[in-house]
Amino acid sequence: MRRSFLSGFILFLLLLTGRSGVYAQQSPSAPDSLKMDRVNVFGASPLLSARYSVPEQKENTSKWSLKCNPLILFRGEVPVYLEGKLSSAWSTEVGLGVTFTDYLKDIILKGKTLGGKDPNVDHLSGICAKWNVRYYPRHNAGEGLYVAPEVDCTTYRKDVKGVYLNSDNQYEGGKLRDKQSYLDGLVLLGWKVSNPAENDFSFDWFVGAGVRTGAEDNVIPDEKNANVIRISHADEVNPILTLGVKIGIDY
Repeated sequence: MRRSFLSGFILFLLLLTGRSGVYAQQSPSAPDSLKMDRVNVFGASPLLSARYSVPEQKENTSKWSLKCNPLILFRGEVPVYLEGKLSSAWSTEVGLGVTFTDYLKDIILKGKTLGGKDPNVDHLSGICAKWNVRYYPRHNAGEGLYVAPEVDCTTYRKDVKGVYLNSDNQYEGGKLRDKQSYLDGLVLLGWKVSNPAENDFSFDWFVGAGVRTGAEDNVIPDEKNANVIRISHADEVNPILTLGVKIGIDY
């Protein structure tokens, strides 16, 4: 009697620890921000069970993000950006600011350096305005991957002193206005990283491509007389690429 009972009890233990299957249960001691799961695979006993953790993405509860873009200073633009949440998946961003010398254009196209200043040039401030609508596919607006169509409007202005030929075909000393106006249509792909639990810094990395249309009135030396300046007008339609990072505060 005892032998048959002992044999049955051992058989019951073997069946209990040797069955095939997978089960998972949530650990009651895990914090809300981190789920700890216990998994038994293919009949492993509880002593051989593996434990793993899956962090949950926190919802971004901030409604606004105030940002600046330090890299765009090389383009001579100083805008301030404000992003506002429209829904769980959509937001919009507006940027307004002033412009001064386009250092990047001067270095690449004209071979100038950052240190020099031309006494015959008076730099004037222009304006820059930017607007985009962002779609966050993970439905957590203000955090993570986004796609955004954007429209940019930028103007640059400066006065160049020199001798030029006036409307009466007479040489005259004075100033000519050098100005450029651009309208850009872009599509941005970006990744915004922030700390949604606190009012903290956010980093908004992006790349983009699009088309630039514009009009330029460039003051250049006359081909016949290098001591005389004139205005050369040009209309522009070119592809453009952009990249950068915006640093901001979410609140």
